Amino acid sequence: MVHTGVAPATQRRRTSWDIAPVTRGDIAELAQLFLKLHLYNASFDPRFALAEDWERHFAAMVESAITGKDHLVLLARDDGRPVGFVLAAVHHDSPIWQHNEWVEVEALYVEHSWRGAGLADDLLSCACAWANDLGLPAVQLYVTASNTRAISFYERQEFRPVQSIMRALLPAEQAERPAPDARLRYQGESRR
Repeated sequence: MVHTGVAPATQRRRTSWDIAPVTRGDIAELAQLFLKLHLYNASFDPRFALAEDWERHFAAMVESAITGKDHLVLLARDDGRPVGFVLAAVHHDSPIWQHNEWVEVEALYVEHSWRGAGLADDLLSCACAWANDLGLPAVQLYVTASNTRAISFYERQEFRPVQSIMRALLPAEQAERPAPDARLRYQGESRR
């Protein structure tokens, strides 16, 4: 699968990008783009920081995705240089739900100098086309609430908010151990 696009207006020469499935030989370059994505995401929320041994886990995840049928991992290159990627996977939810299978875009990243050039559109279109080819009617993704540029991009692509994730950070001593009467409080009762 190869899609061609036009380079950003800030570049003096016209060029194109190629989008192709990731191979084992691409994992190290893909990891560098993934690191850039999560350094960027962590600037919005430090809880998105990668673990110290993230590269080992990332390589195993990509290796599994390359060999599996429920994953899509594409790398965009310009003259051989990696400039963006998309990771997507089929999500299987509980069978208690009527709509329990969809494609989830797990990561989408484009190098800074390529933003606004249409590369992100092409990468996302590939993920949507893959979902369509699988017969899945929906594509979902998570986006950080304060990443207004990404939100605007996804809205232009017809994505709409359908759910919010809310987080409360607990004091360390509360997070380490539940209160002895926690079960009673969850049931709406209180101890006196």
